[in-house]
Amino acid sequence: METIRVAIIGAGPGGLVTLKTLLEASTPDRLIEACLFEAEQDIGGTFQYRSYENAELVSSKQLTSFSDHRFPLSTPDHISLPQYVDYLKSYVDRFDLAPRIKLNCRVTYIEPLVESGTNKGWKHRVKYLNGQQGGEERTYDCSHIAICTGLHVQPNIPDIPGIENIHGEVFHSSQYKRRSQLTGRNVMILGCGETAMDIAYEAIKADATAVTMCFRTGFLSFPKALSRFQVFGKQFKGGLPIDGLITNLFETAYVHRAIAKSRLRWFVSDFVVKRVLWFLTGTQAGMNQHVGALPHDRLGRAYVFLNKSSKAMPYLNRPYKEKHPLAFLGNGYVDPPEDAQSNRWVDTCTFPSYIDATGRVIFEPRPDRKDWRRMKDVEVRPDCIVYCTGYKQVFSYLHPSYATAAEATIRNIVNPDHKDIAFIGFVRPGVGAIPPIAEQQALWWTALILNIMPLPTDAPHYHLLARKTSRIQYGVDHSAYMSTLAKDFGGAPALFELWKEYGIKVMLTYCFGAAFGTFYRLTGPFRFKGAEEIVKTELAETIARRGVLGNLFFGVIPMLFYGLINCVALLLEGLGLIPKEEMVVGGRSGGFFGKELGG
Repeated sequence: METIRVAIIGAGPGGLVTLKTLLEASTPDRLIEACLFEAEQDIGGTFQYRSYENAELVSSKQLTSFSDHRFPLSTPDHISLPQYVDYLKSYVDRFDLAPRIKLNCRVTYIEPLVESGTNKGWKHRVKYLNGQQGGEERTYDCSHIAICTGLHVQPNIPDIPGIENIHGEVFHSSQYKRRSQLTGRNVMILGCGETAMDIAYEAIKADATAVTMCFRTGFLSFPKALSRFQVFGKQFKGGLPIDGLITNLFETAYVHRAIAKSRLRWFVSDFVVKRVLWFLTGTQAGMNQHVGALPHDRLGRAYVFLNKSSKAMPYLNRPYKEKHPLAFLGNGYVDPPEDAQSNRWVDTCTFPSYIDATGRVIFEPRPDRKDWRRMKDVEVRPDCIVYCTGYKQVFSYLHPSYATAAEATIRNIVNPDHKDIAFIGFVRPGVGAIPPIAEQQALWWTALILNIMPLPTDAPHYHLLARKTSRIQYGVDHSAYMSTLAKDFGGAPALFELWKEYGIKVMLTYCFGAAFGTFYRLTGPFRFKGAEEIVKTELAETIARRGVLGNLFFGVIPMLFYGLINCVALLLEGLGLIPKEEMVVGGRSGGFFGKELGG
């Protein structure tokens, strides 16, 4: 009898789903033992310990929840962080994970275990401090390691000369907890991500005396749900979560590798979306975004992480918003009444170059930016600076011989020389959510260590494009990444297979639906009995809510177009004008009718 023993580090979503996946894959013939180590007093990770007042998930419940543990259908599309932590606790209870979790046990070092006759063949030793036993150091020997500490642990603090001249508080967003920290303050926010946007809005609502947001490049703003715009005078109030609008067929499934490699479908969708944005809101920079635009050569799905915290946009727009060219048609974006009626605003400018001896911020000169031209002569002396500058990856507890997340070159999960060490949850989707990606990674790694699949050797085509100097090099397209992992472990279904086993409704829901994790457990090694019901109810409802026009514009038209360009790629391949490639299709042996296409 073979025994696999796994140490899992971190009790956020990634660690919990990895623990559950491994335990569920254990059999009497191949026993999997697992123990999860968490430094904090409770589970939840970032969602529990780096949360703040009024914070909500910007990803929808449909996409964020795990494949086999769903929110009630009556739950709102977007929930608060405390609600999500409660969801994680219900996950622990449902699958009886608590006995395998060691809370208040901080891992201090992981090192290779020297071969001896007493270590039972284990390869790694985990040293941890048992806080429940007075901080006593203990060890746990194992055959495999899953690092699930996530991307948002160690604050990234850029150096700003003269920061010591600020008369007031300077802290990282991980230390921000409630509005009262901002009341009556002259607040400067460094960064323009979702947390920065949240805090800018909270500062306005907290009656801060002034609010300034500083950033180097820019952002792409989109509401987390499509709503509030009007066309021909009629306001759309559907509230469709945008992360559920990207369809599978010909977009992430059944894609010729030449098309996938070129990212052509991403650039085409960008072209269309920019023009739709202008038609709806009078700007191509983002949905109702009139300041902070990204450079034209970096604006689009292939490059950026969508900023789905849009509550502060009415206040950022106020100094710059212009009349919509199509306002005479009744087109435009409708700000929430309480924000539209306010006379407050959020200033934006370039990143601080330095802070002088009087506490005045000197901004980096950028004549090409309209906000710098407006603010360059304004005296800004904040008494509260919040670093919303993200986090950095630190693995000081790993022995130098081990690879780190940056060196996990196979599907961003393992290093080819260290397949027994996985990094779960260390990618960031442009549009999507990390928890379902972590579940897909856990399934993938489980399949790998159980020899259900070989180690993939083909080049991936799911990475977002980034400059070599960019701090974040681990961006992925959510749909493409989920589909790639599913194809690796044999969970990406073939259409004929779906129709034959589950019927037309499940097949069409898969075609028109987004890359929901449950889809990849309808077939393959990780299928489960309840998947069909989830697809036929909750996931089918995401498509029905779009209505006829929504499915036409977000489903039928893109499918026809992407299907056409894939057919052109097959034709060019047949004529020998491009290299022969296989389709990125269903399971490793699955295509439309159960075989590879284009191979």
